[in-house]
Amino acid sequence: MSNENQLYNLIATALTGVVKQIKAIRYYPPKHPALQKAAVECLRGFEPILAGGTHLSLAVRKDGFLFDDNPVAKGNQVLAQLGSFCFARRIQYLTFLTDLKSEDLHYFVHYLLLDPQIIQKKGGIQELLKKARLTTIWANMRDLDEILEQREEIEELPEDPDFDPAAFLDEGEEVDEAQNQAETLDIEKLLDKLEQEKDDSRFQHSLQELIPLLRLQLSEESRPLVLRAYLLLCRCATGKQYSADRKQYAKLALSQLSSDEMTNYLAAFLLDEETEKKTKDTLTQILAFLGDKVGQRLMQLLAEEESAPKRKILQDTLVRSGTQILPIVHEYLNDERWYVVRNAVGIVGDIRSQESLAELSLLLQHDEIRVRRETIRALTKIGGKRAIKTLQQTAIEDDQEMRRQAILSLGAIRATSAVPTLLTILKNKGWSQREIDLKKDTIRALGEIRAPEATPVLVGIVKKKRWMHRQLNDELRTAAVAALGDIADENTRAVLDKATNDRNTSVARAAAQALKQLDKANA
Repeated sequence: MSNENQLYNLIATALTGVVKQIKAIRYYPPKHPALQKAAVECLRGFEPILAGGTHLSLAVRKDGFLFDDNPVAKGNQVLAQLGSFCFARRIQYLTFLTDLKSEDLHYFVHYLLLDPQIIQKKGGIQELLKKARLTTIWANMRDLDEILEQREEIEELPEDPDFDPAAFLDEGEEVDEAQNQAETLDIEKLLDKLEQEKDDSRFQHSLQELIPLLRLQLSEESRPLVLRAYLLLCRCATGKQYSADRKQYAKLALSQLSSDEMTNYLAAFLLDEETEKKTKDTLTQILAFLGDKVGQRLMQLLAEEESAPKRKILQDTLVRSGTQILPIVHEYLNDERWYVVRNAVGIVGDIRSQESLAELSLLLQHDEIRVRRETIRALTKIGGKRAIKTLQQTAIEDDQEMRRQAILSLGAIRATSAVPTLLTILKNKGWSQREIDLKKDTIRALGEIRAPEATPVLVGIVKKKRWMHRQLNDELRTAAVAALGDIADENTRAVLDKATNDRNTSVARAAAQALKQLDKANA
């Protein structure tokens, strides 16, 4: 990319920041901390342009902006809307000086949002800027020498301690509200037109009008209207009754409405505790349909979210997107933050795709135990031969906690191919509590698998009595009796019947329960 093209891209980014600031001011109440943050972000867009000590001068047109008589991001509807917005306020040129500050941008955009009639009543936008002693942004002046001369004159004037740059902003609130209502009405009319439109080319033209209007209506009050627009586009993108052209137009529009900003808006709507459940379900469907277009931003929001219930909502939404989201989620399996990795593993497990097994297997060596636990759970949900093989391998490794979880998981998914591995574990010698707990889990897994080939080994454990390690041995015998009840092999009735009179009450109770299971299975 040439330096000139790069400069034009930077200018487009800076102006887009102004649009974002407009939306923030319309969305948040006065003095909300998000407004200052929006101004700082807006300034960051200008900094690469002004960093070299060169000011930025732009011509304003009804359809956008010119730099050195060339259009900036021609065809960009958002900037075209901003250009029209400025032009309606009789701004033909804008100049930003190198010492631009976020506070100046904050007030400039506030003044910009005043009704054009109020701006003219105050003498125009430049007069407002002068009264506010805002000397880093100039309207309708291009000559830098003249700007610097006037700036010097303004800065030499004594400051008015009673002057408040925000004092006359309230005058525009009523008119601004009326303007918002008018724009809302425009969107409603467009949506009515789109819902009834029969001609595909006119449908496409109306969509081109709708998209920039929606981007400038990201307020809490506009939520039902924005939701209606997304639902319409989703219907048109998938409905069998629509032509291929209309489906394509709707899909393209949805792509244009899948920016981080729009995703943030939909996600905030979804996570709002006051949003009704039916609406939450609809928003989840929309975000899931958008899938990989919004996946990256949803993963970022998930990583930043502190509330566990809200994280669950975001995870469920990503899971609903299905396998299309996996390439994005897989990227987060390598994140440095363990909790981000855990969240990603949970999503992968719930999507249950065999494609993820290779990535998951590597995480069994992760430093954080909570990641390893979630990985075992994910492998269990995915299942299949490869997952079972990985679980079997984990079941015989040195990590005691992971061994036990892997063994129980093999039982939970009734992995019959794992029976030989489990029987081998039972042959291990040792009478530590750790070894006994591992064997009890193994016995339980064999019972859940309903493995008849395990019956002789389990019967042998029930019959085996010891003087040494009696208590630990009885724990194994109790577990074996319970497993025989799960397997429900009629050939074990005599052993179970005898065990009901065992001197160990736990063994006897387990045997009585096992006989009930046997009777029920063979009824």
